[in-house]
Amino acid sequence: MSRRLGSELPADAVARLSGRDLEAVASKVIQIVTVDAGGWPHPALLSYFEVIAADATRIRLATYAKSTTSANMRRNGKVTLAVIDERVAYCAKGHAAEIAPAMRATEWNAAFECRVAEVAADEVNEEREPGAYVASGVTYCNPQRDAELARARDVLAELLELSPSGGGAPRV
Repeated sequence: MSRRLGSELPADAVARLSGRDLEAVASKVIQIVTVDAGGWPHPALLSYFEVIAADATRIRLATYAKSTTSANMRRNGKVTLAVIDERVAYCAKGHAAEIAPAMRATEWNAAFECRVAEVAADEVNEEREPGAYVASGVTYCNPQRDAELARARDVLAELLELSPSGGGAPRV
């Protein structure tokens, strides 16, 4: 059962998306959903190496610049992120705007800032399902994990330094 939390990420979600403990989330996936040109949901998967919470109201994403996901966000600015893991299930709806068409750390990625509009937590109804909980989220295997960790730190740092006005200019 979903419970609306408001228009800010809760503190534990901000911490989870902080980029501080990448080793702990290196094999975990965040699902994002955009809306395609036909009005259909378009799901995509990102790693924690491509998502960072700038604060409780802003989430930054690095997505393939030429992907359908990026095109959808450019066209209508809608995105939903699903952060699901053991005992955690958050959905954050937001308004996305491109802040860089390409990134220094990964030139194939565009950078987007998502302003959080609504956050919900999906929680077990203890009366109907006593003791039940989410056991895990989606995971993946990356044989290049260690090399990707170093690049991920660069990507996340760059996402945080980009100006929301676009063009990739660092914040002053």
